[in-house]
Amino acid sequence: MTFVDTELRALRDDLDRGLALPTVWYIDPAITALEMERIFRRSWQYVGRTEELARIGDYFMGTVGDIPVVVVRAVESICALVNVCRHRRHEVVHGAGSHQSLQCPYHAWTYELDGRLRSAPRSEHEPGFRKEEYPLLALQVATWGPWIFANADPSAPPFSEVLGELPRIVAGSGLDLDGLQLRRREEWSSDANWKVMIENFLECYHCPIQHPAFSAVIDVRPDAYELRAHRWFFTQRAPVRVSPPGKALPYNAEGHIREAQYHLLWPNFTLSINPGQPNLSVDVWLPDGPERTRGFSEHYFGPNVSEEWAEEMIAFNDQVGLEDDRLTSSVQRSMRCGLPDRGRFLVNSEHLCIDFQKLVLGAVGGKIQS
Repeated sequence: MTFVDTELRALRDDLDRGLALPTVWYIDPAITALEMERIFRRSWQYVGRTEELARIGDYFMGTVGDIPVVVVRAVESICALVNVCRHRRHEVVHGAGSHQSLQCPYHAWTYELDGRLRSAPRSEHEPGFRKEEYPLLALQVATWGPWIFANADPSAPPFSEVLGELPRIVAGSGLDLDGLQLRRREEWSSDANWKVMIENFLECYHCPIQHPAFSAVIDVRPDAYELRAHRWFFTQRAPVRVSPPGKALPYNAEGHIREAQYHLLWPNFTLSINPGQPNLSVDVWLPDGPERTRGFSEHYFGPNVSEEWAEEMIAFNDQVGLEDDRLTSSVQRSMRCGLPDRGRFLVNSEHLCIDFQKLVLGAVGGKIQS
């Protein structure tokens, strides 16, 4: 599928007026293939945690888009390498573990932890064979707090540029990222396009109607709930709601975190911080075909947070997630009929959805000429 420049400009102009991308962007496999190539292969993707690479030789598998990756603690740094042997393109490692080299099980080509080819059986009899010409392909790699990100595009903006002011904003919540502890990780799937799910995350216009427990804790009024777009991330911030004495709340929101924060780091890494004790949840959203999304959630808490409170918070997040899944599944079912072909955002309440769609349009369609 290709796009002509006039078509891209028209779609961008429509977004400025609040008209959403056409239905085909949510149901066409060709669009999904372009998104995988031009968004997920070219953006910073969360691949794992630094604590999984405590010692030299520790490694684990991950993906950047549809690229299999091995992330390894080498002697001098963390490396992210394409997990494909340079010989016959077999996967080099599986799962996670710790070794002093990376050896492909097919023909025993063996690589140093930084990806350099150490040995290839019988290659000494191969005319013109030079080991230095066949390292595992390397990706850009960077860290933020406990998280490791990788990018397969050598021309992509540096991770520090993509993060921008986000670390400062998160720190303003009172959280110490390096002090958080992972309490639970779970994988999930949903029957909606990944963009439908992200767009639902990016607005709270639906919160008073669809999330009564959430709205009982967090002030979702338009004049209290802040929405802000940055170059590569989007933020939502809101104060904890002042509740009358004796009113039952879905969880105990007492604690030094008094501001809710919800962030999307382009294109598919979201952070959620709820008022109360130190807590943070991560969600990663990945296309699973045009009409399904797969991903995983990680729940982090401060070291002194009780198991009881952590379970309350996880249950609170799960309830909000179930309510959102019902909404996004309904949207996806309606997309299939193609009527109406375009939705209409409210530009004052849903402008983050518009800005997100502009990033999608620009990445998939290429640079739009003025």
